[in-house]
Amino acid sequence: MLLEPGTERSGGITDDRAVLQAMLDVETAWVRVQHRLGLVDDRVVTAVTTAAEADRHDLAQIARAAEDGGNSVIPMLASLREILHEQHTADPSDAVHSVGQGAAVDLDGAVHRGLTSQDVIDTALMCIGARALDALGASLASGADALARLAHEHRRTVRVARTLGQPALPTTFGLTAADWLTALDDVRDELADTRGSLPVQCGGAAGTLAAIEALAPGRSLEAADLLAEELGLASHGRPWHTDRAPVTRLGDVLVRTADAMGRIAADIVLSARLEIGELRERPAEGRGGSSTLPQKQNPVLSVLVRSAAIEAPHLGAVLHSAAGLAVDERPDGSWHAEWGPLLRLVRRVVVAAAQLDEVLSGLVVDVDAMRRHVDEVGPALVSERVLTTVAALPNGAAAVAALRPVLRGRARARHLTPLLRAYLPEAVLSDADIEDLLDPLQYLGATEPLIDRALARHDARPDARPDARPDAPEHPDSSQGET
Repeated sequence: MLLEPGTERSGGITDDRAVLQAMLDVETAWVRVQHRLGLVDDRVVTAVTTAAEADRHDLAQIARAAEDGGNSVIPMLASLREILHEQHTADPSDAVHSVGQGAAVDLDGAVHRGLTSQDVIDTALMCIGARALDALGASLASGADALARLAHEHRRTVRVARTLGQPALPTTFGLTAADWLTALDDVRDELADTRGSLPVQCGGAAGTLAAIEALAPGRSLEAADLLAEELGLASHGRPWHTDRAPVTRLGDVLVRTADAMGRIAADIVLSARLEIGELRERPAEGRGGSSTLPQKQNPVLSVLVRSAAIEAPHLGAVLHSAAGLAVDERPDGSWHAEWGPLLRLVRRVVVAAAQLDEVLSGLVVDVDAMRRHVDEVGPALVSERVLTTVAALPNGAAAVAALRPVLRGRARARHLTPLLRAYLPEAVLSDADIEDLLDPLQYLGATEPLIDRALARHDARPDARPDARPDAPEHPDSSQGET
């Protein structure tokens, strides 16, 4: 956490305790499946559920012992069985047994039977992924709502559109916010699709379900489906021990989300520079300062979101490298290589989404600075319109030839008007026509329909809250100060 600021925002979703609990949840769900198949009684389910609480286990000891078997399932099972034994010793009258194959089986023998370590870890990681996507979706929904409000409020707040770092045309901050909104709504759709497809892993030692079939003849595939149902995951229809598409699919949607968030954060960081000053993060006590420079007010949350976006593709690349090296019926190292990058990717993106939500919910928009930059660029910002319009007029070709070098110099309107008049008499182009021609608000293209389209799509979502948006100012382009 010291070198990953904001980790606490993840709610511990990927920490060691969460991973242990997810594995224990898989074992408990598998016992419930056995109960539904008639292989164990109620008391087995109750005993395992009680013992499968992460806080009852020595996490550090399980972690130390994981090296001996190459994964943490083996020591986790030893700990679980030890706790079950202690429970039974404390109450020997509670003769909890299972009834597999017509013979009594000790309670701890019912735990994990038919599964393999990869079944437990893969399924636990899918459970963690599902919880992460739920948290991620909530943060993005809140951030998207904030963007919808900004798009609505600033639909005619004019600003400079920049291409290749240079002023290009007039646009509005409302369209910028709508563009960001569309990107977040896109990834929210992808997150929902991925969330619904995260599968359970249930194949036994070599993906044949042999031990499960022996426990419940003719019902092994049903058992796998029941496990998915118990855990709220999808049923893949088959084991996927060496088909790592579920892992890479989860990784890919996380990277896509990081991309969308990173682009927004990058725009905010750039716009927060003093010489631009169009956007700022909402001030918070103790945030954004420097260890040596008292005047600094850094956009730290946006910076942290950018850092996650920079790292995420490389973590996703490890998952794809591992997927391409999975061999035989169970991978020999490539599977193990997934765990760290996947958990880090989940954590980084979940934290970044929470940070971005806070940024967008309190974003300070300086409409004066936006208008000032429009005025600084001058008529050059509408040069496309000026040249196109003038070229179609009588004597327009000569006027265009004279205008081009002046516009390259970002001429002021007061310089451009006499030049236009020198080539085009008032009968051809009146003073009112010139004023309209040079007005950036008259060359905003389809900005408002594009904003409306983004808002309509957002408002059509089941969780939309359009009623939470205030009415837009009648003329927000003339507003003073910040919002």
